[in-house]
Amino acid sequence: MIRFALSATAASLLAGTCSAQIESEDGLYLGFRGYGAISDQNNLIFAASREFGASVGYRFSDVWRVETEYSRRWAKIQGLNGAKTVRGDFDAHTLGLHLFRDFRPGKKLRPFVGVGVGGGILDFDFKGPADINPDFIVVGNDTNISTYGNVFLGSTYHINSQLRFGGGFEYFSFTDQAVESNIGDIDGINRSYNFFVSLRWRPDF
Repeated sequence: MIRFALSATAASLLAGTCSAQIESEDGLYLGFRGYGAISDQNNLIFAASREFGASVGYRFSDVWRVETEYSRRWAKIQGLNGAKTVRGDFDAHTLGLHLFRDFRPGKKLRPFVGVGVGGGILDFDFKGPADINPDFIVVGNDTNISTYGNVFLGSTYHINSQLRFGGGFEYFSFTDQAVESNIGDIDGINRSYNFFVSLRWRPDF
């Protein structure tokens, strides 16, 4: 009887330990996000926008986590107000800090919201004829440094104790800046509405 009681107690302790290990999510993790973006910049027309991000994060409670993320955002420039056949490239590299609030702790499907701030380097390179005079070539080759802000909304599915798969929506906005060209500064906004998928991996130290 005593042996049975000790065995039952040991089994209970072992089960409790395993359960705690499975349920605990605190600690370091690595993340990846892949985006499809709908960009919105007046004066310059973007197409074929693509984005990806890689992050290092830390969960410090059941519902709060923070990430630092590097991302690259690029697109084809397929027109300019007053020069619709202008063609070129847009490329941006960013580094930011994001804070997330997760809901439904302990569940496999967990909605989340997040906010972030950061900075980036934006490269514009385009060339093409003006609409009113095809002999006049509009040229722009400019690099800007800008801050940004963003907001996240989405959900994460816990595949197992280490892997999380997610998806959602992001609103992203750089600081409005003018792009230099041979026709003068071109005013523009730099913002996008992104749909993304994500993967998080938590090392099992």
